[in-house]
Amino acid sequence: MKRRNMRSPAKTIRYGFMALCCAVLLAACGNNMRNGSRLKPYEASPVFADGSSARPIDPNAVARSQSADIALISGKQDGTLVSAFPITVDSATVARGQQVYTIYCVPCHGAAANGKGIVSGYFKPPPANLLTDTLKLQPVGHFFDVITNGKGIMYPYASQVEPLDRWAIIAYIRALQISKDKPLDVPAEQIQASGGGVK
Repeated sequence: MKRRNMRSPAKTIRYGFMALCCAVLLAACGNNMRNGSRLKPYEASPVFADGSSARPIDPNAVARSQSADIALISGKQDGTLVSAFPITVDSATVARGQQVYTIYCVPCHGAAANGKGIVSGYFKPPPANLLTDTLKLQPVGHFFDVITNGKGIMYPYASQVEPLDRWAIIAYIRALQISKDKPLDVPAEQIQASGGGVK
């Protein structure tokens, strides 16, 4: 004869009491969530005098991972493009700029920065010649802004090139602009591929 597994009455009462407590707590939690006040961010509300439910984000707020140096990460100071580099420009900076320029900029702008990269013929209008007198007169913040946000058919590089490397690219471009007769250490085969030397 098989023995039936029977629960003791004390266990049954204990399990029943625990289930009842859970049901009451869950029901109360649901009601609080349903009936309690809740506001969506920036929803119209009488919480603040201006009728908003939250304070606007301070325009000078900086994310934890970002530098507090606004000029370094935006190329602007007080809403104006910066005219001076926010980093120290030395030979190592220019060398790093050449490396990053070769990776991201040469296909369109060419190794000589004359706008005659290997794919430049596919674009209308063509990529900018970075050695023109007009661009020589632009502040360094202009180049940072264009690299960051793009311009015309050039798309933004903010997600691919970090701010320090953007400044290094600009230092290299400035070095090329200063060196009119011959690009700085640009290999001869790259100059030929980009349509000749700097004029």
